[in-house]
Amino acid sequence: MMLVRWALAIALSAAVAAAVGRLWARMGAGGGPWGTALARLRRDRGGMVALHFLLFVATVALFARWLAPFDPNVQLDIINLASRPPSVAHPFGTDIYSRDVLSRVVHGTRISLSVACLAILLSITVGTAYGTSAGYLGGRADAVMMRVIDALLSIPRILMLLAIFALWGRVSLGALVLILGLTGWFATSRLVRAQVLSLKTEEMVVAARALGARHRRIVWRHILPGVTSTVVVAATLGIGNVIILEAGLSFLGVGVQPPTASWGNIISDGASNVAGLWWMSLFPGLAIVLTVMAFNIIGDALRDALDPREIQPA
Repeated sequence: MMLVRWALAIALSAAVAAAVGRLWARMGAGGGPWGTALARLRRDRGGMVALHFLLFVATVALFARWLAPFDPNVQLDIINLASRPPSVAHPFGTDIYSRDVLSRVVHGTRISLSVACLAILLSITVGTAYGTSAGYLGGRADAVMMRVIDALLSIPRILMLLAIFALWGRVSLGALVLILGLTGWFATSRLVRAQVLSLKTEEMVVAARALGARHRRIVWRHILPGVTSTVVVAATLGIGNVIILEAGLSFLGVGVQPPTASWGNIISDGASNVAGLWWMSLFPGLAIVLTVMAFNIIGDALRDALDPREIQPA
């Protein structure tokens, strides 16, 4: 039954990938910068393989309860099933508390991916708003706002996070998302600000200002659409970084709190005996490596596809 469920999950992710491909082909046929960029992305084999893998990971996260063979927090048999290596009944083995590692990795996919995506959504929103404001206002306001960013960027992020968690103590998932999101927007704001400084001297913006258009309308109609590609690439690359960061914090015991499964704290559960409990590091570690690699590959592919210097009619 478990094999049937996983086969259905693979088939579903493949069907979604095919539907996305058809949609992109339709958009590419329509022309325009975005259509041309999507057509270029479809020709990037590495990017498409990464996209297919990420769709599969998203399917696993969405249907985690259905795909996991056991409850991730249930101790099956603390006497007879603790620390068992991979077997037919438990393909990823069991941990020191006799919990099924496959079930915990599957549910950890949902937690790790959700935390990373929500944190990046928050950081991209704040960074875009801040960078757009600084770049559009210019002058003294821009100088002051950028000096604030310089000061924040001078503090290593991991040290900032450890200090916050040391003061805060145990945090909920919502608080973890807020902390990761509100400490990750500094670099994005600089990218957006640089793009806005270039865009606000474009003829369409100058003409709109000369015609008396309001600042809000200029920003929404002419500035923000121009920074969308930069923001999309930054968000895609940022998700992989946050996955690694969350896994590291959970490994240290200050991220996702047990018994909730996260890729980082699954590895932490077996850290005291890596050689004897190798499966507890191998499988969640592979999940982290492959997922982060896929996000980086698709981010690089998007950057190449959306680069105006590279875009040619498809």
